[in-house]
Amino acid sequence: MSDCTTRTGYTELGASILARAQALAAHTEAPGMMTRSFLTPAHHAAAAQLAAWMAEAGMSVRRDAVGNVIGRYEGVEPGAPALLTGSHFDTVPNGGIYDGNLGILLPIACVARWHAQGRRFAHAIEVIGFAEEEGVRFKATLLGSRAIAGAFDLRVLDNTDAAGITMRQAIDTAGLGYSCADLDAAAMAPARMLGFLEVHIEQGPVLLDAGLALGVVTGIAGATRMQVEVTGVAGHAG
Repeated sequence: MSDCTTRTGYTELGASILARAQALAAHTEAPGMMTRSFLTPAHHAAAAQLAAWMAEAGMSVRRDAVGNVIGRYEGVEPGAPALLTGSHFDTVPNGGIYDGNLGILLPIACVARWHAQGRRFAHAIEVIGFAEEEGVRFKATLLGSRAIAGAFDLRVLDNTDAAGITMRQAIDTAGLGYSCADLDAAAMAPARMLGFLEVHIEQGPVLLDAGLALGVVTGIAGATRMQVEVTGVAGHAG
């Protein structure tokens, strides 16, 4: 295969990823903008679409207790530890169509290419569509990755959305699970993982200003959020 043929193939692959990002953006709660919060009909539709693309790429697909969509591309030896990759598919209100989604769609496309070529690796590859990161609906963040890490906080199950629905009720309605057994099954033991790699849009000017398509970061911002209740008497000047 010539260099030109290879470059053409990658260009087509990139175009297909961007087209899928547009298709996934159709699953939104608000026409004309990208809004997709945890366990809404739009969220379930996006999960189903991701699962279909994973299966089409040659992966076995499962959805865990909190709604993470996980596709596994088996290695040469079945049951081998996996290199994990992925990102979240929920969004902030009026979010971008590539935030999170690109980190799921790109590895699905890579696995599809390897599957078509008949390539297997010494390790498995697992692509994870994390069900929740943003904390929009229930004011609790990183639910998908917390479940994978075995760090899900059961106290947030009683958080309510704007309509008064608890997270517990939403999970029940979705046919998912929040029991200790369900969450234990969702957690991944470190021995099952070789590492985690996330592809993400830059959300900053460095690569753009340098005219570069790709960069490798040396650190990322951590996320800490707190809910504070202040009790007192209103008084503008004290």
